Amino acid sequence: MRLLFLSNFYPPASRGGYEQWCQEVALGLRNRAHDVLVLTSAHGNADHNSSDSSWVKRELNLEMEIASLRNAVQFFTARKQREEENLTLLQRTIETHQPDAILLWGMWNLSRSLPSLAERLMPGKVVYYVGDYWITLPDQFENYWNAPPRNFITGLPKGLLKPVAKHILAREEKPALQLEHALFPSAFMRDELKRRGVSPKNAQIVYGAIDTAPYLEYRDRTQPNDRTSLLYVGRLTREKGVHTGIEAAARLVHTYGLKKLNLTIIGDGDPDYATHLRQLVDRMNLASFVTFMPAQPKEALPSLYHQSDILLFTSIWAEPFGRVIVEAMASGLAVVGTKVGGASEILVDGENALTFTSDDPESLSLQLKRLIESPALRERLAASGRETAINQFDIRRMTTEIESYLQNVAR
Repeated sequence: MRLLFLSNFYPPASRGGYEQWCQEVALGLRNRAHDVLVLTSAHGNADHNSSDSSWVKRELNLEMEIASLRNAVQFFTARKQREEENLTLLQRTIETHQPDAILLWGMWNLSRSLPSLAERLMPGKVVYYVGDYWITLPDQFENYWNAPPRNFITGLPKGLLKPVAKHILAREEKPALQLEHALFPSAFMRDELKRRGVSPKNAQIVYGAIDTAPYLEYRDRTQPNDRTSLLYVGRLTREKGVHTGIEAAARLVHTYGLKKLNLTIIGDGDPDYATHLRQLVDRMNLASFVTFMPAQPKEALPSLYHQSDILLFTSIWAEPFGRVIVEAMASGLAVVGTKVGGASEILVDGENALTFTSDDPESLSLQLKRLIESPALRERLAASGRETAINQFDIRRMTTEIESYLQNVAR
């Protein structure tokens, strides 16, 4: 098949799980002799363009530049021009590449006119892989004008221009999307979009996955360790519940006397929340038990997992999937997590993981205490988790199911 992938971001310009799926599936389909072309935004061009393959085109304009003081002015001077450039680029790409089908990934911060044009030019041949909520969210400039200014410097011009900008946006007709074909990484995601009023004509669940191979290096965890290593990997934002892990560690150390442990927190995010977490560690006298590390490239994660014993999945909000859970399971870690969103379709309490009530440090600490005091339980859950990762959530299975769906659409 000749396939066109359309995405807002593409690694390494963005390292989120959604974009990683896009790259991994694209590479998998190319390895199966399909002719895949990726059309994505120019975000990160200065850093990454030179290392790209010829079949990755970073040429689309984002709706808004990220963290730029020019956005207010560009709304009036360049917004429509940037949108027209995108539409011209997409039409030219379809004419030259002549794809049998188009697979759309994340469209956040891209105008909806782009997928709408794809549907018009290739009716019945556009498939959405819906791994986040962009379909239900307002356009990025709507968010921008409704959000309070960050400081006085940006607040003054924004305050003057806001009424005019909102009047312009209110008069513009937003393109409706047909959404004839949609794939979802979890049943939760399909049902949540339906609850929000999005019901594609043809919907199918193709569970998210990872390339398990880099994580499967064997490590004998039956050997006694001096300390139990706890691990958190992910964004540092409140809805991720990282504070729950720190508070649970405090209970383990100060209430239950389990002092032979360390918690490593890997990730970046909201600066204010990150500061709060560090202050929480100091306030709870955990400085010698907790280590912070910045977000790591995907290639560095396997070795970090293999240095750990237990993964903490502390999310409070309902995530579409739970990629980090599968990575940890494939690495042979025991997982303690919240069954929120798509994670509920991965975690089976007492079989391949232990679960706890979200935002409840006491519930988490009790489950961790069970694992620390019972190496046999930890090993059993880790072994079962690894089987779950290999048998249910490997990228080859995901690629095969997407390939099959695309072949049916192309016919």
